[in-house]
Amino acid sequence: QIEFSGVVQRYADSDGGEVTPGELWAKFEDEYLPTPDNPWGRFRLAAARIEAEEEGDTTLNVGLRDRMVSPDSHEVTELVGHGNGPIAAFVDVLGQLGVDVRVLDYAEHALSAGGDAMAAAYVECAIGNQIVWGVGLDANIVTASLKAVISAVNRA
Repeated sequence: QIEFSGVVQRYADSDGGEVTPGELWAKFEDEYLPTPDNPWGRFRLAAARIEAEEEGDTTLNVGLRDRMVSPDSHEVTELVGHGNGPIAAFVDVLGQLGVDVRVLDYAEHALSAGGDAMAAAYVECAIGNQIVWGVGLDANIVTASLKAVISAVNRA
């Protein structure tokens, strides 16, 4: 991906050498994947429940930790969004919080085989006038997708 290659190039230029696979993964995590030990950005996903209707409408009940509401990220804000799928419903939730997000591209894949495989989701989003990518990892592909949107928003 072009965006991440720029991150790697800047790191390699500043470090003056070749980037090892371990360093590459660490840079990827730092750039796209906040962890409980190293949170960054405005939002964190606390919970999500999806209700899909026969006509294709989706209702998403989501709990978000918002650092603008609670700097220590302990308070969870409960919101409900609607759309033609979970991602569209989540974009609706973010719009209620004043965040202008449009999903431009989306991809997903399993990181391994088997029923307990982790899923990776990648989204390209327009956030205001900025185009950014986000990444989400989770055992549940829908949760990974929501985390990817949060990653993009937090990076904008």
